[in-house]
Amino acid sequence: MCMTRAAWEQMLFSVDFHLDRQEKQRAACLAARNILEHDISARQKQVLLLYYGEGKKMADIAQLLGVNISTVSRTHRRACAAVQKRLKACGLL
Repeated sequence: MCMTRAAWEQMLFSVDFHLDRQEKQRAACLAARNILEHDISARQKQVLLLYYGEGKKMADIAQLLGVNISTVSRTHRRACAAVQKRLKACGLL
């Protein structure tokens, strides 16, 4: 299951992290860009950008991509897991 935005923020920007908020945001932004460019597939990137960037619902994404909604859900879940894994490897989780 993918994490909520609040859960991401809590993990990325908690008080025990030794950077100020602006530095944390910059580090997270740079890590996210790197992950989107290098660590997930083009389809996973597309699903994340449509879902989070454009605010589309999974059913709409499925119709747009011409796939089943379960395919979009699975792609989303795998992309989130890959992002989490990479953030952990970077020490951001």
